[in-house]
Amino acid sequence: MWYKPPPLNTTFPHLDIFRVENDGQLIWRAAAETLEAAHRRVKILMASEPGDYIIYCQETGDKTLVRAE
Repeated sequence: MWYKPPPLNTTFPHLDIFRVENDGQLIWRAAAETLEAAHRRVKILMASEPGDYIIYCQETGDKTLVRAE
């Protein structure tokens, strides 16, 4: 009898988080699976690296700017 294991979860985070440098350059900092998780991650990153961040969706090309407070 042939055994077929269940498929592995092959989903990858599709949201990338970039820090916006003073010269406008984007520096990749993290990835997240949901927009909510990305916003939580940005808050954590802002604690150690204050500044503006962009959340970029690989699936749609949408960008969300999160400004430093």
